Amino acid sequence: MTFDLTVLSQRLGANQVLTEAADMAKYLADPLGADVVAPLAVVRPDSTKAVADTVKWCTGHGIGIVVQGGLTGLVSGAVPVSSSPCLILSMERMRAVRDLDPVNQSITVEAGAVLADVKSVAEQAGLYLPLSHGGEGSSQIGGNLSTNAGGINALRYGTARDQVLGLEVVLPDGSIWNGLRKLRKNTAGYDLKHLFIGAEGTLGIITAAVLKLRPLPTQRATAWIALETPEAALSLLQILQTQLGETLSAFELLSHTAIDLALGMPGTRLPLDQPAPWYALIETETAAAAFALEPALLESLGAALETGLISDAVLAQSQAQRLAFWALREAIAAAFIEDKTSIKTDTAVPVSEIAASIHSTTGSLTAYLPGVRCAPFGHVGDGNIHFNVLRPVTMTSAEFAKHVPGIRSILELEALKFGGTISAEHGIGTLKSKALAGTQDPIEREIMQRVRAAFDTGSCLNRSATGL
Repeated sequence: MTFDLTVLSQRLGANQVLTEAADMAKYLADPLGADVVAPLAVVRPDSTKAVADTVKWCTGHGIGIVVQGGLTGLVSGAVPVSSSPCLILSMERMRAVRDLDPVNQSITVEAGAVLADVKSVAEQAGLYLPLSHGGEGSSQIGGNLSTNAGGINALRYGTARDQVLGLEVVLPDGSIWNGLRKLRKNTAGYDLKHLFIGAEGTLGIITAAVLKLRPLPTQRATAWIALETPEAALSLLQILQTQLGETLSAFELLSHTAIDLALGMPGTRLPLDQPAPWYALIETETAAAAFALEPALLESLGAALETGLISDAVLAQSQAQRLAFWALREAIAAAFIEDKTSIKTDTAVPVSEIAASIHSTTGSLTAYLPGVRCAPFGHVGDGNIHFNVLRPVTMTSAEFAKHVPGIRSILELEALKFGGTISAEHGIGTLKSKALAGTQDPIEREIMQRVRAAFDTGSCLNRSATGL
């Protein structure tokens, strides 16, 4: 079946409706290497009205829409994988900062704005957008909100959802909801913005957002710590939260297997003289000049050393050393993406269950496939441990591929066993749609399907994502 894109090209501009394979190639580059089906075109609107015009045209012709941000997602949710005719709607040209309000401590930006760029604009005004993760140099605000991205600072500041005051959304019928309110308190009816945050573009297309800012931290203290067990990490977390309060912004738990893999990446080195079974990377920050942050952290870590809770620690003595600590942490994710045979996960459990779930999952996986290498790491402060898996050293990639479904099933069931989730910050996309259908509470799934049907009667928006 062929479709005449002339009208759409006239509305958006001929150069903004791409149909040649060479022009569309970069928009089909899924980080996980999904089997992408070529779309009818890649559309690049530069305004909310242009997005609305595109949606109206697509729904009128029964054509699906896959909304695409910075292509940093790890669940193959921003590329077409279905044979049904669709367009990719790229938000890359909608990058404007519409408003910066220092008194209200808010910033209004379009959905295609890159997260790192928005953070930079805020910092120039002495303000802080605390959403932070490894993909922030290319991920876009719309994608972060559509997946409810988390990252390293969710322990203190929450996920992407917690940074939002208002939204502008193009609905499936092409109408525009202007909910760009800068209010921090509003109880007038349903809080509609939360329907669209985390919905992965299935209920509407986020085109702009009002984001909450904070005072820019003037002090940071960052430490790399050696631990013997995950239980020790949880005990240390409790101590630091009690003694340092909300200045504790990040607490990453890193297994030796994950760090060993990261140390194979260029420019990385272990901050400590001796390796350890587990590591923690912690960071505290405050905008309050009166609080002596570094001495407080040193006192807490010194006490933990004396009691044997931790075996070693080093405090970053410069910004360069701090960045080196974080570069080693981020190298884990990069190394796993480079290893095409590895299994990357995004499960989470209650913080109190982290240690038990790590031990149980490790036992279940090694019983299923002896020699498998478990490499859990991630955000212990909010329960989001990425339990990634590497093939046995002696096993070929082809042989390991046969075990991938079984391993994924174990990882998901183990998370659920401890009251957790199969997806904490990456969304469902197409990668986890079957798992969601197979593990979700039936009533919960029915409610979600009702909501989807109420908004998008033709299921044109991201019809592959989430499987709803």
